[in-house]
Amino acid sequence: MTQPPMRKGQAVHRTVWAGAAVALCAAAAARRRPLAGLAVAGAAAAVGASAYLPSSPLLGRVVHRGPADVPRAALTFDDGPGPSTPHVLDALAAEGVRATFFVLGRQVERHPGLVRRMVEEGHEVASHGYDHGILIWRGARHVAEQLARTERAVARAAGPDAMSRLFRAPHGFRGPATALGCRRAGYRPAAWTRGVFDSAEPGAAAIARRVERALEPGAVILLHDADGWAPGRPRQQTADALPEICRAARERGLELVPMGRLVAAA
Repeated sequence: MTQPPMRKGQAVHRTVWAGAAVALCAAAAARRRPLAGLAVAGAAAAVGASAYLPSSPLLGRVVHRGPADVPRAALTFDDGPGPSTPHVLDALAAEGVRATFFVLGRQVERHPGLVRRMVEEGHEVASHGYDHGILIWRGARHVAEQLARTERAVARAAGPDAMSRLFRAPHGFRGPATALGCRRAGYRPAAWTRGVFDSAEPGAAAIARRVERALEPGAVILLHDADGWAPGRPRQQTADALPEICRAARERGLELVPMGRLVAAA
C-alpha cells in the first residue's frame, strides 16, 4: 500500500523524538565511557542536522552549483506544473531563457500538456518526487517508487526521453536512505545555491532583488511555479519577477541555462 506523504511538521517531530532518545542513550553511555557517549551524541547531531541542510554531503553527495569560472547560472522551479506555470513559461519564452522544472508526478498527471510544452520549448524536466512527501524517514524503496511514478507520468506526457536524471528532494530534506534510492533508480541528487523564498510571496520586485543579489557564475537559484502542498495556489509574483531577473543576468554577462547543463562537469 502506498504510504501517505509525510509533511514537514511530522518529519521534524519524529526527528526531535529520535534525537531525544539518542541523547538519553548517549547520556547513559557517558556514565561508563564519556568519550563514547560524546561520540554517539555528536554523530547523531551531525546526521540529524544534515537531513535538513540541502547541500550537505554527509548523507550523500548533492550537486548544487556549477563552475565558478564560467559565466552561467541556472533558474530552477519546484512543485509544478500548476496554475502559474503557463505564465512562467511565457516569461521565459519572451526572454529566450531555458530553465529546469523539478516537477511532481501527481502534478504532471494533472497537467500533461504543460510538461509537453516545457520539453518543446527546450526546458529541462527533472524530478521532485511524486507527492511532495518528506523523505527523511523513508526507505530506499519508497524513494525509488517516488522517482519511478514521476518518471512514468513524464513519459506518458512528453515521451520516454523527456526526463533528466536530476532529483531534488521536497524541501531539500534527505534521510540516510535517500541517496541509496536515487542511486538505485539512476538519479543524481540535486539542491541549489540560493533560495529566495519566493513562496512567501513578498512581491515581484522583492523576488527580483533577491535573485539579483544571488546571481553569480555557477549559481543555481531556487524558485517555485506552484505550491507542493496546495496545488491550486498560484505563483504569479514569481512569474512577474522573471523579466527583471533575466535583465539582471544579462547585465552581469551571465547566460541562464538549464541546471543539467550548468552542472554537467561538476
